[in-house]
Amino acid sequence: MRNRVVLLGLAFLIWLSLKALDTFVTGPEVLIILSFAVSMMVCHSIWLFGAQQRHRRKIEDQNRLAARIKDLDGIGSPNHVWQPSLDIFISAKNESRVIETTIRNLYKINYPDYRVWVIDDCSTDTMPQILERLQGEFTDLRVIYRQPGSVPGKSAALNEALALARADVIAVFDADAYVDPEFFNTIMPALEPANVGAVQAQKTMYKHQTGFLVNAQSSEYALDTYFQVSRDLIGGAVELRGNGQLAKRQALVDVGGWNTRSITDDLDLSMRLLVNNWDIRFSPEAKVVEEAVTTWSGLIKQRKRWAEGSIRRYLDYIFPLNSPTRLSLIERLDTLVFTVYFLVPALMLIEVASELVHLFTGSPTHGKLLALVAMAIFLITQIDLFIAMRIYRAPISAIKAIVESFFVTAYIYGHWVPVIIVSFCKIFFGKQTSKWHRTEHAGVAETAVH
Repeated sequence: MRNRVVLLGLAFLIWLSLKALDTFVTGPEVLIILSFAVSMMVCHSIWLFGAQQRHRRKIEDQNRLAARIKDLDGIGSPNHVWQPSLDIFISAKNESRVIETTIRNLYKINYPDYRVWVIDDCSTDTMPQILERLQGEFTDLRVIYRQPGSVPGKSAALNEALALARADVIAVFDADAYVDPEFFNTIMPALEPANVGAVQAQKTMYKHQTGFLVNAQSSEYALDTYFQVSRDLIGGAVELRGNGQLAKRQALVDVGGWNTRSITDDLDLSMRLLVNNWDIRFSPEAKVVEEAVTTWSGLIKQRKRWAEGSIRRYLDYIFPLNSPTRLSLIERLDTLVFTVYFLVPALMLIEVASELVHLFTGSPTHGKLLALVAMAIFLITQIDLFIAMRIYRAPISAIKAIVESFFVTAYIYGHWVPVIIVSFCKIFFGKQTSKWHRTEHAGVAETAVH
């Protein structure tokens, strides 16, 4: 109900803005707002690209300096090592196809003080038997079997483990995760500063998977990495992505753990850390590999949850997100632009509907301007995607990146626009929030990672 009221309030403010534009400006009001949104997207993209280019030059300079130092004294500079105690959480339900590979992989990591926890969320497949067998092999493996009737969802499962765990840092992985043995030694330095509450690793796809959907999702993940790295560099609002996220226990306790009412636990936790003055960092050097969704039905089901959860988290925290005592100006501006990405499809739908009404009633239309705005939105995304693919899906030629970025951009808007519109309708007219559901995993062999 609260989300609906806030969304209705925002819709009313947009209506007032349109009326004000109608009073003072002659022309299509929605298209004027869309043009302003496009301008924000362009400025934000230039800002992020500039930050990333400066960062790349800085890294190159640092590498050259380190090489010189090593040549002079024959050894590298001594590194401070921060290795806090670590608990690794995997919340899983009916994951018999993937859970054993994931657990065996985690027991190969190179880290001195860690423990693996699996929270079995009332599985009905053979996963409990697999976990029992693995406990006989890995004696310090901790398994929590949730009782029937427990609060459903990943957040509630993680909270049960948090109440029992005692480590300084909590890592969260999905049941299909795969990491390099040096993963934690790579990512921990980003979490060390006192003001940092959490850090997110770069997510990538298993390389053995093939097909258009897999390739498109790999490019989406490259785009997400590009945005996350850039937001980290400018001091913006980095977001957690669930799989491959680390958080200090102190920060989790401070914000009250995971929100059991949220269908996107990672995005909700990101907002609560942010408004409670905990920074989130991004570590592109630390990578977690996961399965791509290989069917359209599975993809749409996943994206509907992501879209609804993402919109609801903005509505849940809209007031603290705009508080100068909670967020810096850069964090507020960064969050505002990413909110615009969710508003643009809804505004486009309104304008298309308006143009159709004008067409059938014989009123003047603005089809050419609408087409130009739509092309500008498409082109901005394609340019961002092209840059992201060249950096984070390398090696890939410029020609191939241009061609693939066109088709992947079409894929992104082809499914995200209707999914976002459906999510807005769900919030407006639905009686309750959608339920959390897991992403289907097919199961892969460990040797298929490389």
